[in-house]
Amino acid sequence: MRVAFLIERRNYYRQFGPIVDRALERGWQTECWHDWSHPRTGLKGSEFPASPPTFRHGRPRIRTYQGAAALPGLVAEALPDVVISLRQAVAREKRGRLRWFGIQYTLDVADLLGGSGETTCDGIGLHTQYWQDRTADCLRIKAYNRSRAQGAKEEPVDGAAIAETLRRRAMLVGIPEMDQCHWIEPEAVRARLGIEPDRPVVLYIPFPFMSNPRTFWVRHVYGSPSALWARAAVALARRSEYRSHVARRWSDRNVVHAVRAFCDRHGAALIVKGRAKDPVPGYLARIADRVLYDEAYYPATILELLKISTLCLHFFSTVAYEAAYAGVPSICIAPAGDDLGLPALWQEWFLNLDVGGSFNFPGVVYARRLGEFLDGFASARPADYPLDPVARAQYVERFIGFDDGKSSDRVLDAIQSLVERGTQR
Repeated sequence: MRVAFLIERRNYYRQFGPIVDRALERGWQTECWHDWSHPRTGLKGSEFPASPPTFRHGRPRIRTYQGAAALPGLVAEALPDVVISLRQAVAREKRGRLRWFGIQYTLDVADLLGGSGETTCDGIGLHTQYWQDRTADCLRIKAYNRSRAQGAKEEPVDGAAIAETLRRRAMLVGIPEMDQCHWIEPEAVRARLGIEPDRPVVLYIPFPFMSNPRTFWVRHVYGSPSALWARAAVALARRSEYRSHVARRWSDRNVVHAVRAFCDRHGAALIVKGRAKDPVPGYLARIADRVLYDEAYYPATILELLKISTLCLHFFSTVAYEAAYAGVPSICIAPAGDDLGLPALWQEWFLNLDVGGSFNFPGVVYARRLGEFLDGFASARPADYPLDPVARAQYVERFIGFDDGKSSDRVLDAIQSLVERGTQR
């Protein structure tokens, strides 16, 4: 079996790394194709796929290409049986008997098919039935975002056609990234970071100031350097609806202080996990015990940190899925969606606090509105946020799929079956 993984960014190895390793272990001819057309410097330069990570079962062949225009030539030269990608193929990339297998990563399932249900993927690996049922909604979010960015009319989404395409092409595989959790050694991670073996760890995922819409509230209330600054900004802009926020000191700095106070009260290390596109603010870095960015994607830094954590805090982050898989309860700190500038479509079914949703699943993900969090977290106890094994099993089944460390095998089994039987259209 000849397989090629399309590595358009370095962080693709977080999802693909376990699959590459299992393909190597099976003795498949495995290649990783690195797109070298991207910037090597600046914020985006951190994702340039310069070299592969170290794998447990060998080394794939690495080929490079210069952007989408060069990819068809590489396909013709390498002649793989299957290309594995996080997107569907575009014009001229797929030819002859080549199969194209798309793998979902949460809402980016919308990159695997179009709004009318058309796809160039011969197979699509989805997380769970929940995500299969929500794929049309993911496409609606993509269509909305594109129309806003381009100032164009929003493209229609045919839910029935999408459901039919997925009925024929999709299979439930889980989230291959999570397979890494089964061989990460917590003791080795603690030793490398200098964290005592028995010390609790609180993992904090900072508010994404650069990624979030830059609303008035984000810039001048929550992100304000002081209450005086916030009061002046609110008065000058005549945004009286935010006077109570300023009076109650609803700010990122006060969230950070509450987290530090919780850690000090319980002897916990505060580890902050940032991203290159969302730099950790200085006031947070100064009081954290460790600040890490994405040092690696295989094994993934975020999963290594979760494997040593007692509790994780985030702001509507899909880290909630990774934490649940790793057996770590998490708290979703939840400012109001309108204050965050979240479109109604995003809040309708995904970024909300509906009970049983991704970010409010008692026993796994604890939802705390901003005021509630600031009023009580500094004096809370770790026991206030237990992980319920039954709730975790339900959460995994609904959003992640499997917790047996075999999602990569499901992908490879699906690919082998696809090649052996030919494409069913």
